[in-house]
Amino acid sequence: MKKPMAILSMQCPRCYEGALFTQQSVFPLSQLHKMPDHCPSCGLKFNPEPGFYTGAMYVSYGLSVGLFILSFFTLYIGFKVHVMTFLMTYGLSLLLLSPFLFRYSRTLYIHLFYSYEPEAKQAYLKSLRLNT
Repeated sequence: MKKPMAILSMQCPRCYEGALFTQQSVFPLSQLHKMPDHCPSCGLKFNPEPGFYTGAMYVSYGLSVGLFILSFFTLYIGFKVHVMTFLMTYGLSLLLLSPFLFRYSRTLYIHLFYSYEPEAKQAYLKSLRLNT
């Protein structure tokens, strides 16, 4: 049950504590993509290699398709709205949700590559003490 909550709250995939983004809010949009270099709790490097988050575009595409299918069945089939009304509503909702889709696609993508390690935080703190 911890992993879904870590994804929803955009937390580190290894310790489920450190924030993935420097600001919790998506506003201002100029700060939307800013991530710390490392997790403040366990030291996980959030950008393991150049271009790592390029694959998050595929996750974002999947989320957009899922939103389209949900909107289609709800509005077009459920409420029988006109096709242009449906397309305009979907387009507007996609535009408004795009900052959240961007962040959640990055969050889901990094969670695909790292797993929860409960002892990671203690090991990181121990390594910091040894280095000082």
